[in-house]
Amino acid sequence: MRTEAKVIRIYCIVNDILKSIGPTDDSRRKVCDSEIITNELASAAYFCGHLDNGRGL
Repeated sequence: MRTEAKVIRIYCIVNDILKSIGPTDDSRRKVCDSEIITNELASAAYFCGHLDNGRGL
């Protein structure tokens, strides 16, 4: 499976979990909580924890 597909699956799972918990995103932010958590998980899994490398996905 391609890395992009894995990251999309991670995002969907994280987004569903956050929706079930029910936190609200701040309206002033440009990035939602799901995107931030997905970036951190993908960076840890595929880039040895380097967050800057994970932003290019």
